[in-house]
Amino acid sequence: MRRVSDPEIRKRQILETAMRLFYEKGYENTSLEDIAGELHVVKGLCYRYFASKQVLLDAVLDEYTTECCMPFLTIIHNREIPVTERLNSIMRLLLEPEENGRYHDFFHKTGNEAIHEQLAVRMCRYMTPFVAEELEYLTREGKLRLKYPRVAAHFLMYGQIGIWQEEDQPDRLKAQAFKEMAEALLNE
Repeated sequence: MRRVSDPEIRKRQILETAMRLFYEKGYENTSLEDIAGELHVVKGLCYRYFASKQVLLDAVLDEYTTECCMPFLTIIHNREIPVTERLNSIMRLLLEPEENGRYHDFFHKTGNEAIHEQLAVRMCRYMTPFVAEELEYLTREGKLRLKYPRVAAHFLMYGQIGIWQEEDQPDRLKAQAFKEMAEALLNE
């Protein structure tokens, strides 16, 4: 591999190579040495950007969380449409994503369930402040009657993890159940 002087380009190369190898060989079976070998660089260069394989995975989780949440934030912040329509739009996006993102296959691969759960929690942590802000605004404006909008935001975000993990139900039924619970909570 040719010499790269831009640290951001090198970091991106390490991330992309790591994710490809994590997908092909599995996270547990891939080392920073494997990643360095694939890039034809010394292992120390990988350590210069990422102190460990877990730190590298954390960087990917953070990046993918942001990437996955952007379409949801667009919907949440669209005050031109009523809350119930925003909720319907979010459900459609969950069930029929327009684009799966670069690392979708890795996070949804059989054997990566624990890493997928880490992603789900990160997405909830990322989204909760935005949902809370919107619920507080709607409550102040008299459009919702919530006594504890921030608590409601946590409940909506983290509560859905259990619903989506229900293996015996199809996704459409899980989405409908979540929507009904959310509407009841939001007094709709």
